[in-house]
Amino acid sequence: MMSCRSRLGSMLLVGLALALPIAGHAAPAAPPANAPAVPRTLDVPEGALVAAGPAPDLDVLYTGDVIGYLEDCGCHMNPAGGLSRRAWLLNQLQTNYPATPFVLFDSGNFSDNPTEMGDLRTATLLQSMKRLGYSAINIGERDLTLGYDDFVKRTEGLGMNFISTNIVKQGTKEPAFTPYTIVKVTGTHKKPVRVGVLGVDRFNPVWQKAGPNETNLGLAAPADMIATYLPKVRAEADVVVLLVSLSKEDAHELAKRFPELDLILGSYGGVFNTVEEKEGPVRIYYTGNQGKRIGESRVTLDAKGRVLDITSYMHFLTVRYPTDKAMDDSIADVIAKTKASKPGEVKKTAAAQEPDVIAAPAAGGH
Repeated sequence: MMSCRSRLGSMLLVGLALALPIAGHAAPAAPPANAPAVPRTLDVPEGALVAAGPAPDLDVLYTGDVIGYLEDCGCHMNPAGGLSRRAWLLNQLQTNYPATPFVLFDSGNFSDNPTEMGDLRTATLLQSMKRLGYSAINIGERDLTLGYDDFVKRTEGLGMNFISTNIVKQGTKEPAFTPYTIVKVTGTHKKPVRVGVLGVDRFNPVWQKAGPNETNLGLAAPADMIATYLPKVRAEADVVVLLVSLSKEDAHELAKRFPELDLILGSYGGVFNTVEEKEGPVRIYYTGNQGKRIGESRVTLDAKGRVLDITSYMHFLTVRYPTDKAMDDSIADVIAKTKASKPGEVKKTAAAQEPDVIAAPAAGGH
């Protein structure tokens, strides 16, 4: 019969054995206190087309590098995009959040090739963007293929704000277009919300296009021009957005230099986000090209009207998304005419668009 002393000794040995880790199977170490937070995914919850949640104070939708696409991209796998799906998504969000103001932005390079059919697609795209309620559009290099006068002719009377902070009269730092805009909406709680918007393209010292009154256009360094106008925009706005057509690496550098920004929304070389990227308080989202994706950022404001939080989603507009009949009807004739155009012209247009994706360097580019 085991004595009390022997029984106590056995219990201590068992307890000691359980407390010691088995060789080769050490208990996982706790993460360090300063470990970086896991970035938020931009995926819409599985099985949903629109994420649920409380009504935001402001909902920002954004696209870029659409290059004249009216329908889906025509890709062999997961054909995505199209104005009709974009319209359906906006209508659904407005139905879900009837008191929330929606603002729509585009980071530039919306234009198709400058052919007869390409011009028709571009004009139809712009009219459709007006119908959807786009508030501000950054002017991309592609949009100025035929120069200043052609651009003004194609965009006059549309009632949308076409801006560029760093397209200048060559040899100066004088903007050739409106350098920024302030979009004013009524917020969820009936208070005014002011959204300041700037827009920049990549710095290219050799880029030159015909400007107004026999001048030429050039590109100034984005950071120099942002530094000139951001203080005024920040003073006038509750939310500040920078639309960019430059590499994501450059966007991160701008975010580091200008923490006064709230959002950087970009498109370049087909690059798109799957998770949220940040530099300090500045969130950075890229939407890819050809209209295949549209970003959504739901903004919550604090009592002073400044950004408290932003929850974002990247909508990949595949066949899962329904289409909007009214939008389908409005562009049907143009699509039919485009498809019935001369095969040579259609082939030329498609071939001219290839470099926008295929020839892009790893860092992104046109």
